Amino acid sequence: MTSKLSIVLLESDNSAKNDIAAALKTIDTNVGKLSVADNFQEGIRIIQACEPQIVLLEVKEVDQGVKETAFLVSRFPQATVIVTATEKNPDWILRLIRAGAGEYLTKPIVAAELVAAIHKVTRLHAQNSEPASNRGTVITVYNPSGGMGTTTTAVNLAASLADQGEKTVLVDLNLCNGDVTTFLDLSPRYTLSSVTTRQGHVDASFLKSVIVQHSSGMHVLCGPMELGEAAGIQPQQLREIIAVLRSIFTYTIIDSGGQLSSCNLATMESSDRILFVTLLNLPALKNTQRYLAAMSREGLGSDRVKLVVNRYISKDEIKVADAEKVLNTKAYLTVPNAYLDVKTSINKGVPLAGCAPRSAVTKAIENLARQLIQETKGGR
Repeated sequence: MTSKLSIVLLESDNSAKNDIAAALKTIDTNVGKLSVADNFQEGIRIIQACEPQIVLLEVKEVDQGVKETAFLVSRFPQATVIVTATEKNPDWILRLIRAGAGEYLTKPIVAAELVAAIHKVTRLHAQNSEPASNRGTVITVYNPSGGMGTTTTAVNLAASLADQGEKTVLVDLNLCNGDVTTFLDLSPRYTLSSVTTRQGHVDASFLKSVIVQHSSGMHVLCGPMELGEAAGIQPQQLREIIAVLRSIFTYTIIDSGGQLSSCNLATMESSDRILFVTLLNLPALKNTQRYLAAMSREGLGSDRVKLVVNRYISKDEIKVADAEKVLNTKAYLTVPNAYLDVKTSINKGVPLAGCAPRSAVTKAIENLARQLIQETKGGR
């Protein structure tokens, strides 16, 4: 790592301060400045001033610790929070990790454990700062509502990219209504929940161990099976996972849906391109208009957000040109309506290319994959 880590220690116990400072001195030259605060409010002022990569947070009471951890993660996303506490209670560990802590260390601090945690953070920051030419492309396929064809588009785009020789992973981040396992007839042993419980420990080797390879050639990271697991997933966890996926795959295709929540926004902010899938009917276009405006306010403008018109029929009352005028944006792609082909693909649990290679939808998605490769290959 070329740049030194900046660390802020929030700790009231002088003995713990000395143990941590001594341990950090053993990490060669990776640690630059260590700033120390006796309490949380003082720590916030220091964090704002020096923008550290790591915050070591003392937790004496779990409820307060959860609040402080969640605040730090949301307010200072560049920093990894490492919690220190005397309690070895599994409930404490689970709650604080779910709040966003990257690591949980018990006191008295063991130097080797602290050093190992710092090294893991170092590797993750190195991955995040990797030059764009060495990083893969992340594409999110999105519509807040179901039934628009986002999963169909995402699944078949990933399959087409893989078929064209690109190392591709499909990630199901439609956390409450994910259908990727159904579309691909998968019964995964591991899912996204297997990854998010290891925040701060996610690296390429671990991710490869939980991702499955589909017979089509693409890799798949399936979404959580239980709604309770989905509810516990935090934005910083998704940022971390996406950053590692970039380092492994040429293309990461994300199937996403639901409201513009913190998790969806984190996913989109981590994406190079967002394909917004819509239909040519009034309710769909009205909702698309609202969401494109909301996304623009979040800094997700037309440079990243591209409009995909699905189930297109040339004789429809509403034309593509009408939609473009209403939405004030050009259609990036139109996908023809081929309901029977798509239904057969879903029911068989295989991508369209495997059961309907001559379908107009198959051809449209293949053209989309070629277009994306042409547009992005210069940035890799």
